[in-house]
Amino acid sequence: MQDLERITDLMERIRAARNSGPADIVTKFARRLVKYTTSLLVTLTPVFRVTTAVGGCLVVITIGILALPISFVWSPFNYLLAGSSWLWLRAWYLRPILLIPGLIIAFIGDLYVMLMPDFERGSKRTKRAICEEWPLSWYLTHPPKQSVI
Repeated sequence: MQDLERITDLMERIRAARNSGPADIVTKFARRLVKYTTSLLVTLTPVFRVTTAVGGCLVVITIGILALPISFVWSPFNYLLAGSSWLWLRAWYLRPILLIPGLIIAFIGDLYVMLMPDFERGSKRTKRAICEEWPLSWYLTHPPKQSVI
């Protein structure tokens, strides 16, 4: 039950981020480009299922010790996505410069999340949403003031 509440909360956060994010042409273009590039990863779904299962078995065999390096590798992606998203939302004049690096970080981050095992139920979904909703990723972890979450 708690997992379903988390998923509902994530969907509400995504909706709030989309509603209160910037509506300029560069942001719309960036969001479409990120959606398009990350949706290309669907073609590798069989590979992702195998790597997730093998990684999950390795984490269980090592009694969770393998989970630490996997989490440490995700951390830079998380910080780069959140930081560039914060900058995107605050400095409109940097948006064209942030477009390509943000797109690359979101794509590689989403690819990494798809390959890694799901440690907690729903954590993989949250991490994928952070990648797929870039440049609005900041609002997923720090909801805007006017939203009612």
